[in-house]
Amino acid sequence: MPKSTDVPHELRPLNKLFSEHQYKWDYSESFRDWVDFLTESFMPTRQGIYEELKKRHGDLDWFVRMTQEWVRVQSQMIVGDRDWYDALGTYYEVLASQGKRQIMGQFFTPPCVVDFMTAIQGADESLIGKGQLVNDPCSGSGRMLLAFHAKAPGNYQFGADLDPICAKMTAVNMCIHGCVGQAVCMDSLQPDQWRFGYHINRYLNRGGGPSIEPMTGKEECHSWNLWQNEKAEYAEKKKTQPALSPPTPRMAKAAKIGQMSLF
Repeated sequence: MPKSTDVPHELRPLNKLFSEHQYKWDYSESFRDWVDFLTESFMPTRQGIYEELKKRHGDLDWFVRMTQEWVRVQSQMIVGDRDWYDALGTYYEVLASQGKRQIMGQFFTPPCVVDFMTAIQGADESLIGKGQLVNDPCSGSGRMLLAFHAKAPGNYQFGADLDPICAKMTAVNMCIHGCVGQAVCMDSLQPDQWRFGYHINRYLNRGGGPSIEPMTGKEECHSWNLWQNEKAEYAEKKKTQPALSPPTPRMAKAAKIGQMSLF
């Protein structure tokens, strides 16, 4: 169990609950299973994850109590309409600093830096409700998108990460913060290497509730489709411009210029 002194004060009750599984399961396995539980909890149509977790753990009581505490912390930390808080990512970092498994080896941008980066990207009242596509090509736990949404709601958020746990954390965080968009597991430098993805809060602006819906294929992924269009345009231009350099994915460009972009 991570020491209380290593855990932010507001997450210590969550850490105490999490420790109940540490003698049976590896840190990373317990956290991964909990994130899977959270993801399934927001799906309108169940995907069988609950049943798999029941077989592995005997029941879902621990997951339910963890989720209740997580909701309590989020509610405690988010006071105003422009607030955001990433309990999942913050606790992930605590576990990553304690564990030895490479499955949890990432550390995310500090919240103060996140707020600064979104500010210099133009996240302010002038972008509220503009429907712009806000892209984070290596989203981690999704906190860049959360911060942008908190300052300029009403835009379309797109987050991608090669790590499956991070892609799911992005999906859950976007869902509970009211973001509308997509969260996918893919290599932003090579969009054809698409793994899975989710539609987030697809019907929230039309009277629906918070939701995470699995994509049925890469054809539903916004960034993958942009890349196919770019390749098609390149192939057409190549016919008359043989020396034309191959295209670079837009998300790869975003990754080079600062991990976030509007396009």
